[in-house]
Amino acid sequence: MENAAVREWRLSTPLSTDDIGKLNAGDLVYLSGPVYTARDGVYQHMLVNGNLPPIDLANLTNVSFQSSPAGVEVSPGKYEVSSLQATAGFRYSQYMPQLLEGYGVKAVVGKAGMSEEDYRNTFVKHGAVCLTTMGYGLGAIYGSAIEEVLGVYWVEELGLSEALWVLQLKELGPLLVEGDAKGNSFFTGVNEEINQRLGSLYEGLKPPVFGRLGEQQKPEIELF
Repeated sequence: MENAAVREWRLSTPLSTDDIGKLNAGDLVYLSGPVYTARDGVYQHMLVNGNLPPIDLANLTNVSFQSSPAGVEVSPGKYEVSSLQATAGFRYSQYMPQLLEGYGVKAVVGKAGMSEEDYRNTFVKHGAVCLTTMGYGLGAIYGSAIEEVLGVYWVEELGLSEALWVLQLKELGPLLVEGDAKGNSFFTGVNEEINQRLGSLYEGLKPPVFGRLGEQQKPEIELF
């Protein structure tokens, strides 16, 4: 569903080719349906060490969430999650070619996104997008979108926090389209606009009072 002012989409997983194609950098997305978590432990165990997942991830969903859910086992095999917050996506760019190629992932949800080079070299090739959570302190809001924990796998091998969690979601969001399938990065574009105007903020400023402590008054060293 699209809004005239800010483009907002409510999508269900697995995402279709049409879903991915209409997303542009800067759009907002709300996701419903199954997703699975994957970060350090899962990437190493599955992609580097070659352990096959205990379930058919590719047929379940094509959305993966880089998160360590704040969840507990309340009874044997039953889990509850109070908070769901992403971890920094740039840490995992090295795993993206194998994840997207081997498991058909079309959307990766993380925090702050990856580089524009990652989008152009990897995401465009596989017709995938990178979504980012919005700021800090929203973990409980994202966690409230979990309808059910469908399963938690590799707990013994990786521990509960690094395990592979499969979650059923209802309108998880807002998520920002940081990198779209055309190779555009929202943050890169915004940072370029900021840098163009940054110099004007220094005009008329007096020299730093505590210059001896190393304070600078050079916009070029503050470029984003």
